[in-house]
Amino acid sequence: MKVLIIVNESPWSSSLGVTALRMTESLEATGVHIAAVYFREEGVYHAQAGRAADSGTPDLFEAWQSAARRAGFPLLVCSSGARRRLPEPCAGLYREAGLAEVMELFADSDRVVTF
Repeated sequence: MKVLIIVNESPWSSSLGVTALRMTESLEATGVHIAAVYFREEGVYHAQAGRAADSGTPDLFEAWQSAARRAGFPLLVCSSGARRRLPEPCAGLYREAGLAEVMELFADSDRVVTF
């Protein structure tokens, strides 16, 4: 099974970013192939390094990269959302992706899970 994960929420607005990360790691650990994690809307802030995390919340910028390295899935950031919200280009393993690439992932995935 191939799953596309979409994260719409910022790392600090709710616990959905942490929940998405934990679910992604759990799916991967059970043999589910993660097609990609796509950050859009306020979720693009996951791709911004150096943001302060509150106590009890992991550094999601680094945690997503660690998970992506282990499992080999791409971390994609909505290109238009990134241009509107992020002061600098994406860093680390995060890269911008356009709508055409994401639509191909939709078509190729068995499931899409949105947070």
